[in-house]
Amino acid sequence: MKWHLLQIVVLTSLFLSCKNTLDTPSSKMALQAHVEQLNPDVEELVKNWDGYWALERNIAMIENTNPLNAIEFMDKLANNCNAMIMQMPQELKRPEIKEQVKRVDTRINEFYSEVNRSEIREGVVENHIETIINAFDTLNKKLNRVL
Repeated sequence: MKWHLLQIVVLTSLFLSCKNTLDTPSSKMALQAHVEQLNPDVEELVKNWDGYWALERNIAMIENTNPLNAIEFMDKLANNCNAMIMQMPQELKRPEIKEQVKRVDTRINEFYSEVNRSEIREGVVENHIETIINAFDTLNKKLNRVL
């Protein structure tokens, strides 16, 4: 009887110790962020803004990876943000839009200068990526509202 009870206790503790921990914050597979989509009429106005679309693709890819893998996008983010600034269409050069583009650039530059390529602290990278995504989301909201 004691042997049978011991087996039940051991098996129960074994099953309970194998609890699925995939929902813990430290094991997130992808960032949980959302970027507002452009309205169709605004999308038409920015269709030739190549730097914007390249940066939008980078952010979409970053949203589908874990934060530490996002470090691989540092150079692309910086280059595409610079292209976005340099190629801004004349009809978009309004103070409120330029201000938001500058904010995106600032967030990317902070990420580039403050995060080492060998960074292993997921939270540090995730905070920077989230600020970049939030700045880009705010840019889209501003474009939708102003144009």
